[in-house]
Amino acid sequence: MSWVEITAPRQRGELLAAAIGRAYRAKAAAERQDVAVPESAAGEIWCTDDGSAAVWAIPREDEVVLADLHTTEQDPAAVWMLLDDLATEAGWTGIWHFSSFSGDAFMTALAESADARRVATKMRVEVAEVPAPAGIRLHPMDDADYAAFRDASDEEYAQERFESGADPTIEAARRTTAEQMLELLPEGLQTPGNRFWTVRDDDDRRAGILWLHLRENLGFIYDIAMDEDRRGQGLGTQTLRAAAEETARAGLDVLALNVFGSNPGARRLYEREGYRITESLWSVPIPRR
Repeated sequence: MSWVEITAPRQRGELLAAAIGRAYRAKAAAERQDVAVPESAAGEIWCTDDGSAAVWAIPREDEVVLADLHTTEQDPAAVWMLLDDLATEAGWTGIWHFSSFSGDAFMTALAESADARRVATKMRVEVAEVPAPAGIRLHPMDDADYAAFRDASDEEYAQERFESGADPTIEAARRTTAEQMLELLPEGLQTPGNRFWTVRDDDDRRAGILWLHLRENLGFIYDIAMDEDRRGQGLGTQTLRAAAEETARAGLDVLALNVFGSNPGARRLYEREGYRITESLWSVPIPRR
C-alpha cells in the first residue's frame, strides 16, 4: 500500500471540503455550539492507493498538523504505521500534532497507541453553574503591574510550551511566545476586550494574577496564576470563580481555557470546578528514516 498526494483541483477540493466538514463537525459537537466552517483551507490531501485512508495534513517548519484522518482501518497501531509511511513518502520531519475531540474514541485510542505527549487540553464551563467567589478581590493592573506581569509570564509561557512539546526548542518557544503576544496584545494593557487584574485576599495581600479575554461568544482565561507563597490556600479556586463572575457580568454564558499537558494538577482543579474537556492536543515525533 502506498500514498498518493491528490493535486487535481476538483478531486482535491472535494476531499478537502469533506475533511473540513468532518473536523469542524467534531469540534462543534465537542463544544456544543455552532462553529464557523471555512470555505477553504491550506494543506495537502493524501490518499492510499486502495482508498482505505485519506489525510488532510498541514506541513509547517518542523511539524505537521494532522487536521483530519479518515480511514476504514480500526487498529490504531496499524494506522500509525500508515502515517509513518506517509511522512516518509512526503519527506516530512519533526513532530506530528493532532487533536482528539470529546467523544472521538478512535483519535483518543490513536494517541494512546502512539504514546503521544499531551500538549494541551481545552476546557470550558457554563458560568451559571459556577459558585460566587469568596475571600478575594480583583484589582485592575496599572502600567507597572502589567510590565512585571509580562516579564514573568512570557518566559513562563515559553517554558511551558517547550516542556509540553508544543515547540521543539526553548528558542522556538520564545519566538512563538513573542509572536503570539504581539498578535494578542498589540496595544498592551489597553488592548480592547482584555482584562488584567492582580488578585488580593480580604486582608489586601497580593495572591496572584488573572488575565481574561472577553470574546463575542465566551470568556477565555489566558493566564491565571497564584504567587508561590499563596498556593494551596484555595485562592486559585476562588480566582477561577471570579473569572466566571466577570464573564457573566459581561453577558456571556461560557468560560473557557487551555491547560498545558505538563500541568495535570491544574487540569484536575478545573475538572473539580465543573470544567469539561472539549479537545486534547497531542504531539508525536516523526521517525527519521
